[in-house]
Amino acid sequence: MDKPLADWLIPWLARPGWQLLAVQWLVLIGIGLLASSGLIAGEWQQWEKLDGQRQQQERQIAERQQQLSRLPPLADLEQRLGQRALSVPAETRDFGSHLYQLGGRLLRLQQQEKPAQQTIGLQLDFGGLLRLLEELPATQRIGQMKIERQPEGLITQLTLMSSAEAVDE
Repeated sequence: MDKPLADWLIPWLARPGWQLLAVQWLVLIGIGLLASSGLIAGEWQQWEKLDGQRQQQERQIAERQQQLSRLPPLADLEQRLGQRALSVPAETRDFGSHLYQLGGRLLRLQQQEKPAQQTIGLQLDFGGLLRLLEELPATQRIGQMKIERQPEGLITQLTLMSSAEAVDE
């Protein structure tokens, strides 16, 4: 204790006690603010990141709404679909309903007028394929049939010809 006090410390010790307490509290509050700002900074960065993502999502929604506004109204699309469904021959609709009932999936349908034939690609198990072929209308015959085994199931390519075209050949 023979060591004298530092020169900068003597004026501080000469101050009244309330000033020393105030300075101590200010220093402690400053240290607390620095520590809490470090914790808040991480939360603040996360909030800014989320806000940027929200703005990006809002822009994407606006773009999608703009794209949807360019499409025709749903009522018009339903009307067009109804008109096209009426233009499909009843035989084809029956074939499609049978395929659906048997658990099959239509992959491709192509119709040709001359000669009157349909090329159909479908996915169906073997038993369902046999039942579908049994229910084939008498007005159509199979011109060509190709069956492939794929990882997703049997893929069948059928070429159906109308009976009138079959007689001409």
